[in-house]
Amino acid sequence: MDKKLVNFAAFLQKKIGPNVASFKSLDRAIDPRDRLVNKSEICIKPSSTKEVSIILSEANKKNVKLIPVGGSTGLVGGQIADNSSQVSLSLEKMNGVSFSREDGLVNAQAGAILSDIKRIVLDAGRIFPLSIASEGSCQIGGNLATNAGGLNVIRYGNVRDLCIGIEAVLPSGLIVSSMKALKKNNMGFDIKNLLIGSEGTLAVITAAILKTFPLPIDPLVTLISVRDPIQAVEIFKRISQNFGDRLIAFELMKNTGIQFLKKTGYEVKYPFSKIAPWTVLMELDINIGKINLREEIDEILAEVLEEKLAAEIVMSQNLEQKKEMWKIRELIPLANRDIGSLCSNDISIPIGKIPEFIKEADKGLLSISDKIVVNCFGHIGDGNLHYNIFPLEGKFRTTLERERLKIFRFINDLVSNFSGSISAEHGIGRLKVDELAKYEDQGKLGAMLAIKTAIDPRDILNPGVIFN
Repeated sequence: MDKKLVNFAAFLQKKIGPNVASFKSLDRAIDPRDRLVNKSEICIKPSSTKEVSIILSEANKKNVKLIPVGGSTGLVGGQIADNSSQVSLSLEKMNGVSFSREDGLVNAQAGAILSDIKRIVLDAGRIFPLSIASEGSCQIGGNLATNAGGLNVIRYGNVRDLCIGIEAVLPSGLIVSSMKALKKNNMGFDIKNLLIGSEGTLAVITAAILKTFPLPIDPLVTLISVRDPIQAVEIFKRISQNFGDRLIAFELMKNTGIQFLKKTGYEVKYPFSKIAPWTVLMELDINIGKINLREEIDEILAEVLEEKLAAEIVMSQNLEQKKEMWKIRELIPLANRDIGSLCSNDISIPIGKIPEFIKEADKGLLSISDKIVVNCFGHIGDGNLHYNIFPLEGKFRTTLERERLKIFRFINDLVSNFSGSISAEHGIGRLKVDELAKYEDQGKLGAMLAIKTAIDPRDILNPGVIFN
């Protein structure tokens, strides 16, 4: 082991305590898709912001590279040390959560598990609406570092929109605290929103103040069987025009996802007489005080059926049905993982262009191979698609693996042509650095690099993430 790293760990053990550093790899530092391997041989686990400050200050002096690790649910490799000279930094011990009933705000340390935050808030009769598949293990610090999105962005926004205060430590060891619970605060630069989404390249986020919201009373969940994404987008337009501020989620699922659920043994109650080519899942908060919008919703959906924009519509009648409907959507990523994709694309497209994009993407993939299956699903209400590509059968996987880069380039080029983003909610990490350099505006990249160089001139925080 590098003597510099041994001395670094020994200093921290003496300065902070013997349990702060261990000479072994962090078990949780994994890539969920098994394409990257964590090579760090040292793990640092601070218990306070002051300890994080000491760690970063010493790392900066000794030029030790640190890789912040949250719940290790990231899909672009931002949590993975790619060589043994890097040190894993986990904030799992910093997991405190407190909720203020007076102002409806949560004060959470970076290592707090998202589901724990949501449970504490729910117990108080409110919601913290960030909803993602990995919420049982992801940490709020990682959510903030990647500006996590998820199912409810259409109404509540990304986690950036849910955060009003942040505490972090810069590479120099300087603690930056912007933890005032204020809606209006124009005292200089907006450091909070600079650090959110920076993927641990500018600072280590240690705590945040988060907004919560009233618990929707008996929201309506609806499944809609449609022929194609054109119909889905038209229905979305009608619903959002009439009930835009009440729309919580609007999800789109291709029939491939339903077939994958059956193939992998996940049991769901699919309510239609036959598997639809595409299925929309919609959730609406239909109660405003004593006013209930059910009749107005019924009228719009009746028009949708009359005009043959949908083949079937099933509306939830009770809590159990709501859970069963959401279960279909929530299990699709797990079925995808069991089958194993060739390449997974986390992209966003202007909503009106989604049908054309899907048509062009499907057509282009056929020109590469007719042994490809696409499972397209995602948050159509905010333009975020997970356009995931699989081999037709397992026996074609080896052959198609050689086409992975070609497939990625084709999809990313097409996304760029449609004025979309190659990273909607998962970040850049290590896996999309070259793509970022190719597709992002050069002026923006230059500004980003100038900020990184100014704040972290020795590049000790997450080297290789976002920047080459």
